[in-house]
Amino acid sequence: MKRHFRLSLQMIGVLCLSIFFIGCVMGRYYEGPKIPPEKIKDIKPGITTKEEILGWFGPPQNYISPTIFNQILRELDMTREPINTYFFANILSYQYNQGNIRGLVLILFNYIEGKVKSDHLVIFLDDNDRVKYYGFYKGTDEL
Repeated sequence: MKRHFRLSLQMIGVLCLSIFFIGCVMGRYYEGPKIPPEKIKDIKPGITTKEEILGWFGPPQNYISPTIFNQILRELDMTREPINTYFFANILSYQYNQGNIRGLVLILFNYIEGKVKSDHLVIFLDDNDRVKYYGFYKGTDEL
């Protein structure tokens, strides 16, 4: 009788631990500053300045300047010819990522799924620090 009782207690303990390790996982993921879509329509090529862009959207995640890029190439001795201007100079890049995560955690099987979508804003500046071209893609609406 005592052995049967001890075995029952062990089974109840294992069952309680099993239930403790089973569960669902849900979460959200955000990275970068939001890009306000209402400001996108205010961008006018040839008119909007770099200062206005920085005031509306803040500092970019990426900024490529030809002088910095040229200096890096020279220091690494990657080029033997004089470097002129590159077509990707003076680009401001903004990105906002948003994601949903969900999962099921069992004892012998785990399943986790994540979907991440992004909003992208890329602005090309001319030599006078005015917008030359820009592009915007809003992907977070797909979540």
